[in-house]
Amino acid sequence: MPYPFLRFRPASRVLAAAVLLLCFTARGQTKVTVNPGEPHQTFEGWGTSLCWWAHDLGTWQDQGLDALTTLVADTSRGLGMSIFRYNIGGGDQPGHNHMRSDGDVPGWKPTEAGPYDWNADAGQRKTMAFLRRKVPNPIWEAFSNSPPWWMTKSGCASGNNDGSNNLKEDYYDDFAEYLVTVTKHLQETDSVVIRTLTPLNEPNSSWWTAKGKQEGCMFSRATQPRILQEVGRRLKDAGLTRTSLSAADANSITEMVGNANSYDSVTLSYISQFNTHSYFGSDADRRSLADAAQRFHKKLWQSETGPLSWPGGNQFDVAMWSANLILRDLREMRAEAWVDWQVAGGGIWGVIDYSRSNQTSKMNKKGYAYAQFSRFIRPGSLIIGSDNPNTLAALVPATGSLVVVAVNTGSSASSYAFDLTRFQILPQAAQVYRTSASQDAAALADLPVSNKVVTVDAPSRTITTLILRGVVPSVSLAPGNRGRAGKRQAGIDFESAPAGWYLLPGNFFPVNVLGRQLKLQP
Repeated sequence: MPYPFLRFRPASRVLAAAVLLLCFTARGQTKVTVNPGEPHQTFEGWGTSLCWWAHDLGTWQDQGLDALTTLVADTSRGLGMSIFRYNIGGGDQPGHNHMRSDGDVPGWKPTEAGPYDWNADAGQRKTMAFLRRKVPNPIWEAFSNSPPWWMTKSGCASGNNDGSNNLKEDYYDDFAEYLVTVTKHLQETDSVVIRTLTPLNEPNSSWWTAKGKQEGCMFSRATQPRILQEVGRRLKDAGLTRTSLSAADANSITEMVGNANSYDSVTLSYISQFNTHSYFGSDADRRSLADAAQRFHKKLWQSETGPLSWPGGNQFDVAMWSANLILRDLREMRAEAWVDWQVAGGGIWGVIDYSRSNQTSKMNKKGYAYAQFSRFIRPGSLIIGSDNPNTLAALVPATGSLVVVAVNTGSSASSYAFDLTRFQILPQAAQVYRTSASQDAAALADLPVSNKVVTVDAPSRTITTLILRGVVPSVSLAPGNRGRAGKRQAGIDFESAPAGWYLLPGNFFPVNVLGRQLKLQP
């Protein structure tokens, strides 16, 4: 028998497991139970906003842009991103020269009286075309930072003079029409299906003022429903049935909790997805937003973040800080997507460094920290329970794997004994990858799986990822997360047995019922 542990009777197995784990923890290891019977969110993927880097670097020659977008999309050499947020620029008034050079995203209708410029925004659209060829099934979202300058009260796309609402009172319908018209054009001309559209970006913030360095527009909590409903109605009128609304891309999780709870039923009927930025917010706020998303039956994305609230240090420090942020957003907030702000950029913001003069690019330390998650927890993964706050566990249908990530931001080493007794079938060893001050998502020696326990040391300031391929849990997953498969799949009869998610050898199948031939006992 491949697992001597299973020779015991059921009651004895429990006792044996307890004795075994006590032996591990007695040697200074922390026991962590990985529990497939505690399913959380199904994860949609990793992504980035396309502004401003795509607008800026989309002017590169094909060779340089191809290499850059390979780092963004590739799952083995790069970041494995598959979610992209296209910025519908508003465009500033001619003669205004205050925008940062990469943030001056062109608008599609430069003047009120003139026509749409369907050749606008060539850089961002070229980058989008490269990504479309590299990612099999990307998810596209469109968002706006500001209405066109001629719709604004200040005549400036960076905000109102006093930081208040900047959209003219009689232009809500015009702005909605503008966003929907551009969205429809992108779908028809650039062959992208915009799944969600939002007219808002950090709308609660009053720092969007005239003559600023980037586009921005404040929408008070009282006015957000008005523009959301206008856009929602226009989408329906335009026949864009595959596009719904997301909202509200608040700067902080705290603000987004307030926004979500303030929307009336009509506004909520147009919204399919809550978006929040995680620049600021406590774990209590994360849990509150997760509760709101569940209560209102909305998807929940972490749609933009970066080291805005970072306390300081070198690039490796920010890499560790970012890894901890990913962990908390997925564990506590149960975000269904995790989207970076500037995937390519200088300093501490980007995860890819580049040379504008040479048109070359390479991953930086922050990028490798990101890759510890994104290369292995792939779209469609199910985040499951792990009872240690420094760990994240996921079942990955695409590879039939269990992935566990341990983040140690502290100054002393840790050691974990991962309890895998809730799995019926496990491999003999786990693959290991690590990022540290001296390692960049480096492959380490495999770790043995012994008596359904795998132990790993996590040195100070490291991110360690374990991959166990070909796992099968010994428990079914919660019925609340059941799939919609038919009664027969892969030759298995699903006509009897309780409903729920089940994991079958070789792959994971979300099914309504589990057939007699492969019933896994809890």
